[in-house]
Amino acid sequence: MKTLLNVIAMTFVIGFASSLSAQRANEAIPLKTFKKADTVESMQTLKKGDRYALVCKECDSVTIKEVTDEKEVAAMCKDGGSMHCPSCKMKVTVKTAGHRPGEPTITKVTYVNAEGKECMAVVPLKG
Repeated sequence: MKTLLNVIAMTFVIGFASSLSAQRANEAIPLKTFKKADTVESMQTLKKGDRYALVCKECDSVTIKEVTDEKEVAAMCKDGGSMHCPSCKMKVTVKTAGHRPGEPTITKVTYVNAEGKECMAVVPLKG
């Protein structure tokens, strides 16, 4: 009888714990579409505490990071600067291209590898 009660109690505990963990998993992942920040102006909307994803096309990884200060965002937009993929450690170079006459002031930013091929993207995870 005692064994039967233990089995029933354990079944209840396991069922309760699995339903809680499933609920937390659903709450932690927002069901939303996020677009990459491909201009300096869109990058500068990131503030301390905001989260962003670094998407590396070389090693097919996504790393979630948090902005620690405004200098970090400025470094991600500085022409000729560099960043490293946290996963594969590859160095990428920041390239910016200014606006053309007659167009709105928008400065494009891309992250390229040694061959000049775009290989990384920054995706702000803001609501």
